[in-house]
Amino acid sequence: MHHRLGCLFGGRRALSYISSPGGSSSGASRCWLGRDQGSWFRWRRSASSSSESIIPNVASREQVQRDARHMGLRRLLEQYGEKDTTPLSINQMYDFGQYEAPGRNRSTTLLAAAQFVHEELPVRCAHLIQDLFALPFGLSENSAIQEVVGLFQNSIQEISKHPRPKSSREELELRQVVMGMLKRHRTIVTHMRSALAGDLLSNEERLQLQPFLDRFYTTRIGNRTMLAHYVRLGEEKQPGWVGLINDKCNIHTVVSNAYAIASSVCTYHHDMTPPPVRIVGKLDTEVRYIESHLEYILTEIFHNSIYQTWKHHTHRDTPRRELPEVKVVIAEGEKTISIAVSDQGGGFARKSLDSIWTHLHFPDDENLSHTHQKEGPISEDEDVSFSPNDIDFSPLINGYSRVSPRFSQNGLPVCRLYARHFGGNLSIQVMENFGVDVFVTIPKSGNHPEALPKSSSAVEE
Repeated sequence: MHHRLGCLFGGRRALSYISSPGGSSSGASRCWLGRDQGSWFRWRRSASSSSESIIPNVASREQVQRDARHMGLRRLLEQYGEKDTTPLSINQMYDFGQYEAPGRNRSTTLLAAAQFVHEELPVRCAHLIQDLFALPFGLSENSAIQEVVGLFQNSIQEISKHPRPKSSREELELRQVVMGMLKRHRTIVTHMRSALAGDLLSNEERLQLQPFLDRFYTTRIGNRTMLAHYVRLGEEKQPGWVGLINDKCNIHTVVSNAYAIASSVCTYHHDMTPPPVRIVGKLDTEVRYIESHLEYILTEIFHNSIYQTWKHHTHRDTPRRELPEVKVVIAEGEKTISIAVSDQGGGFARKSLDSIWTHLHFPDDENLSHTHQKEGPISEDEDVSFSPNDIDFSPLINGYSRVSPRFSQNGLPVCRLYARHFGGNLSIQVMENFGVDVFVTIPKSGNHPEALPKSSSAVEE
């Protein structure tokens, strides 16, 4: 039988990092299991040979307690890492969260949601830890990666300390724990960027990391969506909404809002007048969907289109002129809804098309960078935060209710993962020296389950 522990901890070479229960990554609180079978095993051997060696002083007792906690965590990781995740569809999330269903009320709905989160979250966190331990190029030893591992380990321990909720009081306690996790996990994407930034990796090595980053961000999208949906279910219900899901998400409204957000961001950063937008097609199209996901995707696309159109048509030695419009077409088919965004931003060389989907920026692809920003922090009183809700409990992996003014260079790859999460897609057609067409499709049925990856052990087998 395949050795689950070896697979879970990425083998002896991965060094199997286990943080202390407090989440500290300092050298004094780390326990590296895998190099020499771990200090816990050494203690077991010494304990069996001499009972007096077990408690020679207070310091050794504390070490024994730490080792025992580390092994308890290791057993939890093995237990949850062997389980499969349970993907949800939009319809399942919507139907599950309706208070008005026969035999249901707010308390029973929240209790059932809490029980699902209590069972599912540790499994998803364990899968993420598996992937982090299996990182190549020595990245699993990076301090920023270890910080991320510590956050997921703490989440597993925190959930495991709470019994499966059986009352409204226990449900509320778990929901407060989840809210704390959403706040703390806002830093995870920043830690990942820190670990993978710079010139330490070659372009070939960056490409080798693509499957891992796709898996990692896909699971992160699923985790934050699940947790934020649960938290929103506990808030005051809005007509037509269940948690994160808008039963009648109007595509034209989302397009208009996203373009306004992107325009404001570009105006702030580049002191520019954005090009006009023309929206055509079936403007009354509605679909049951997670509106924040679609808004995130479209805002990133519009930001690229606005910035590139301005950059391509504005020159210091020529007078300012009106920029060509950005055109949006909304189409509704039998099974899918399509949104096409066309700009005249000059496009780019087709040889660079593959680089669009890389999560890590290639140093020689400066023509693809859309992140030129005004120096200095953004003031709280400036109208560029775009966040009407509490940003801590956002379903978005960067922790914002709407796209952050600080756009990331991995925007389009993550947008494609958001589109694919519930069965849609995002694709690009480029016309060099003219512009780019971006196509977003989402299914109408709402029955597509989340595109959650299998665990590392399942993939290896």
